[in-house]
Amino acid sequence: MPSSRIPSAWIVAAALAAAVTPGCGPPQSVTNAPEHYDMGSLDEVADLYNSAYNAKKKPPASIKDFVRGDLFVGGMNAIKKGEVVVYWGVTPTPGEPTQEILAYKADVPEKGGYVLLKDLTTKAMTADEFKAAPKPSGPTSADTAKPEAKKS
Repeated sequence: MPSSRIPSAWIVAAALAAAVTPGCGPPQSVTNAPEHYDMGSLDEVADLYNSAYNAKKKPPASIKDFVRGDLFVGGMNAIKKGEVVVYWGVTPTPGEPTQEILAYKADVPEKGGYVLLKDLTTKAMTADEFKAAPKPSGPTSADTAKPEAKKS
């Protein structure tokens, strides 16, 4: 009498095929969603800021102090275009949780959105939370970009 058992190799193959079938499983994150761009540009600004601080042993005072702009083009472009506003002269404190703002998307004061904190983490804030959050007193990239905009 022939066996009605299915070889275990067939079961494993069927399970693997089912696991990789497109369209099955939980929905995947959309990589081009606006919040991914917002967080990505702020993450790159964090990398730019921290690498400049580590290389020069002092916080950047302008975009010219960023030493690895070629590696973090998205962050550099976001600052140059005014999409991200950065506070200059702030010592980053990775690993030391804080609510002090280091950089933010330009429309956050009016609409809310993502900010980069001094500890180099990103966080979503409402416009009211942003207004209440501690901020450095020094100049920002928006302050230093104004004279350059007038020159062009």
